[in-house]
This record gives sequence, structure tokens and C-alpha cells, in this order.
Amino acid sequence: MPQPSFGKNTLIILAAESVAAAHTAIREIERLGGHIVHIYPPRVLIGDVPAEAAPQVRALANVGRVYRSRVDLTEVESFGPAVVQAVKGWNRGFAASFRALKSGRSSEGRSWGAPGYAAEGPVQPPTRRREGSDVSGRPAGPGTDTSAYLIGKVAASILLVEGTAARYAFSPMERDTVVAEIQDGLGWLASCEPRARVSWFYEVNQIGLDLDPAHLPDFSEDTWRDAAMAKLGYPASWEGLELFVRDRRAALGTDWALAIFVTRFPLWHFAYAFKPRVVVNYDLDGWGVDNLDRIVAHETAHIFGAADEYAESKCDCQERWGYLQVENGNCELGAERHEPCIMSHNAWAMCEFTRAHLGWRDSNGDGVFDPLDPPPTVAPRPWWAQLIERLLRLLGRRQG
Repeated sequence: MPQPSFGKNTLIILAAESVAAAHTAIREIERLGGHIVHIYPPRVLIGDVPAEAAPQVRALANVGRVYRSRVDLTEVESFGPAVVQAVKGWNRGFAASFRALKSGRSSEGRSWGAPGYAAEGPVQPPTRRREGSDVSGRPAGPGTDTSAYLIGKVAASILLVEGTAARYAFSPMERDTVVAEIQDGLGWLASCEPRARVSWFYEVNQIGLDLDPAHLPDFSEDTWRDAAMAKLGYPASWEGLELFVRDRRAALGTDWALAIFVTRFPLWHFAYAFKPRVVVNYDLDGWGVDNLDRIVAHETAHIFGAADEYAESKCDCQERWGYLQVENGNCELGAERHEPCIMSHNAWAMCEFTRAHLGWRDSNGDGVFDPLDPPPTVAPRPWWAQLIERLLRLLGRRQG
């Protein structure tokens, strides 16, 4: 299984400050054999570029700088704080202390429901068959869904929601850690199926709120989330969040979008997901911030239709999940042969059922994933053949 370093051998800083120009640069780089996975619009691209293509990439009109190793921050400070933050995440991958931390996880391979660790919160229920679905139960189309299946470009809005009290605030280093961990987790998801050409367009919002849960007896997610939406200029409601996510998808020119909230405010569970947002508590109730990458990968998989598979989640092998409505066949409570998966254990692993939940299934082997592959059309039989069939049925009933 690929590691989260996927999509991270080249960092590119563009000359133009334009989202449209960034899309053009990405297309040009990918025509040269590269694959851009992480985008910090409008200037930072991180991806895999073959060594033989590097000179051609450097020669592109909008490419300002190209790096393949650690970057001195003084070289990029003039580009602004957003570029610096992206570069800090890039640099972290070159630190020996970081590699040691990730290779020595104390909770490596543990079930998400393991004793002594907090289980994640309930998630969005599986999609039921709806009116307008075809005979397989597949929805007729994504419509207004901002995360129907994990194929293509995704806007990932990272919202760091802080309080004025010190215990609800983040240090600059903690903010950088959150962004880097999310990038690693989402990069791993993209690496699981390169043919899906998943890329992540990040925007980081630091939102400070004058809220103190100790003085608000009815404090809940709605309290701080609605306040955060209002501070961003949106209605202070769930509908405001949905509008924000749709707007970011349109502004960044992506196929899909989600919001990832990270906070120290008290939550009803340390991590949970329900379209169109993931919510994570920074302290992670025993799992530790060094596992934020995997927790974000797990929760984002929920947003795109994947089911929990660990026994404590009360999963059901018969329930159908995702855009393709595939059974949850790797659930620990019924699978004949359960295999490790990000949806059941703290591990970089993914089972075939989760892949199908995310839309990564090619039933007819034509090289096109099922969500993008229109079902075969069956030509209507000629009117005269239908008439003869009806006459034969009528004659048969009379003879009987």
C-alpha cells in the first residue's frame, strides 16, 4: 500500500496569482507526465514529477520555482504566509524526527474501537435506494452532492476554530502541524487509486471566536460552527455551511468539496463526519496528534461514502454504502475474512469494499470507473415485434 509521501517529490511555486492559471499549469505539468496532488491556490503545487520531465516543467511560462528537497523559508517569505505554511508542511517530510514519529506509532494497527482509546463518533447513515435510481439502486447522478464519489479534484477547506481562552487556542506550530497532517492523510487517500486522479485544493482559515464554553451551558458544535460561518460572511446555520462548501467548489473550479473543522472546543466525540464536513478535536482523546493524518483520511472516506468496519461501530455487512451502493462486506461483525483497512484499524491499508464505496470500481473492465461510465443502453425493440408479442400473449390466454 502506498505511503503518504505519494505526490510529494516536487514543490512548484507559480509566478501568477490566479486559480485559473494554476489549473492551466496543472494540465501542462500532467501532459509532461507529472501528477499534481496537493494545491494551495493560487501559487503552490505539490506532486510527482519524473526527473526527466523536470527541465520541461521548469521551462513552463507560469512556473517560478521548482524544489525537490527541503526549502529555506527565507526564499519564499516574499510570497506571503499561505505559501510559507504550505512550504512548512513540505519541509516536515524531510525531518528525521518526523519520520521517526510516523514509523513508531504506539497505536499502529489498533482497531478504531480498541479499549483505552475513544471511538470515533457516529457517521452519516448509508444512502437508501431513492426515487430516480436505476435498477441497481445507483443514484441517477450527483446533483447538488458535494462529495458523491472520490474521483477528480476536491476543494478541502481547513477551518481552525479557536477560542480566546488559551486552552481553546492553537500555537503557530500546532496550526502548521494540523495542515501538514491533513495533507499527509489526504495524500494517502489519493495514493490508493492513482487512476482516480484525486487532487486536493487547500484553503486554510484561522477563525478566532470570543466564546467560552464554561459560560455557555448549551454549548455545542452549532454554537461555534454557526459563529465561524458568520465570521466568514455566511448564514449562521447548517445551510450557511452547505453554501460555503458549494461556493468553495465553484471558486476553486473543483469537482467536489468538503470542510474540515479542527478545534479545541469540547465536542460530543473527538472525530466525526456528516456531509459536507469533518469535525476533529486537536487532542484526539488518546490517539495523539501524530495520528491526525489517519483520522482525517478515515473521516474523509466517510464523506465520500465509505462505511465503518470495526465491531464497536455496530456495522452491518448487509448495509449498502457509497454512490455505487455496495455492501459493507469487510465489517468485522460478519465478514468471512476481515482484512485490515483504514475504516477498521489505524493502518495505511484499504479493502476492496471501501474502494468500491469511494467509487473505485470498474465492473466491465473498460478502464472507466463505474460512476463515470454510463450504463449500457438497450435499444427498444421495434414496434411491430412488441405488437406481435402482445398478440401471441393474447392468443395464449384465449386458448388457455
